[in-house]
Amino acid sequence: MRAMPMNTPVRSASNRSASAKSVFNNAHARSAGDAGAQPVLRVRTMFIGLCVLIVCIAGPLGLVWKQSYINQASIQLESSAQTLKALNMEIKSLNLMCNRLAAPERVERIARSQGFEYPASRQLEVLEVGIPRQERGLGGFLSRAMQSFPGKN
Repeated sequence: MRAMPMNTPVRSASNRSASAKSVFNNAHARSAGDAGAQPVLRVRTMFIGLCVLIVCIAGPLGLVWKQSYINQASIQLESSAQTLKALNMEIKSLNLMCNRLAAPERVERIARSQGFEYPASRQLEVLEVGIPRQERGLGGFLSRAMQSFPGKN
């Protein structure tokens, strides 16, 4: 017969089965707790995966949209520049035409063709205009202000 050490507890068969049951129950309880945590981890993983997928799709689409917007803006800018250049040319042409139409030689020629002539010296009258003396300071200001009202002359 073998001698048993003194500090080793003796386990009976019933003690062993109770011990095995408690180990089984603890493992089962842990797996049940993990089963509750597992769907949360799956949802988190799916959410993170969905976010990564959205970023992978939206990133290139955003870059394409930005480039398209820049191209459209460039085309509009070029079109506006061409329109501005054409309008500047039209303004120059209209100014030239206006200067030609207002030329004194042309106006004189048209006036003669309609029977107008230069006035004779006896037809001219010289008018003298008396400029009223303006008072300075507050009195002059008040007199001009009173004259500006209707009916006060």
